[in-house]
Amino acid sequence: MDYMEKATRLHESGCNCCQSVIMCCAEKYGLTEEQAYALGAFFGAGMRSGEVCGAVSGALMGLGLQYGDENNRQCGKSQEFLRAFKAEHGSILCRELLAKNQKKMCPVFINYAAKYLEDECK
Repeated sequence: MDYMEKATRLHESGCNCCQSVIMCCAEKYGLTEEQAYALGAFFGAGMRSGEVCGAVSGALMGLGLQYGDENNRQCGKSQEFLRAFKAEHGSILCRELLAKNQKKMCPVFINYAAKYLEDECK
């Protein structure tokens, strides 16, 4: 099962957007699903305040697992993702994304973030 399929199933089963994205790549980085679930628990709905989209937060966590190091030498990877997401969807803020698209679009954001992780972190 690819990351998009897994993220979609997780979201449909009740996981928030962040959990759905970070959990789709957890195994690759030695995290249990329970650990990834807990890690993403408070990042859904834009950190519960309409701020940064949970799918974006989950993808940044995944990119950090792939590229993070003690000196943050690869932090440009996060900026690349943020630029790509914003170019595709117009914003990275949950409240702005949902104002334009309503909640039915959350699966689109989750799928975009999951596919980006899968393609970037091969």
